[in-house]
Amino acid sequence: MADDARPLEEEARKGSKARQFLDDPVFAESVRDVEEALLNGIKRSAFKDSDLREKLCQQYMLLHSVLDQLRTRIDTGKMAEEEIRQLTVREKLKKAANYMRGIV
Repeated sequence: MADDARPLEEEARKGSKARQFLDDPVFAESVRDVEEALLNGIKRSAFKDSDLREKLCQQYMLLHSVLDQLRTRIDTGKMAEEEIRQLTVREKLKKAANYMRGIV
């Protein structure tokens, strides 16, 4: 494959790895547990304890930022896989065209 596909291959690999994380049952369970603990902490915090609620909200947002980043990696990986597929098709068409020029 051409050199221009190497960065695409890396993006595809990262997307695949991100998919493995999100599909892993232990990871998913851990995320649910942390999310539940954070939400419970927010709900049960004393009305006057706004500092605690603020910290818990920040942690909740951070957790979801990580999950969003993984989903973005997956989407980027899918796009990279499609670009690789298109490059491969173009290379095959180019080889076929060159072959046909040699025959004609």
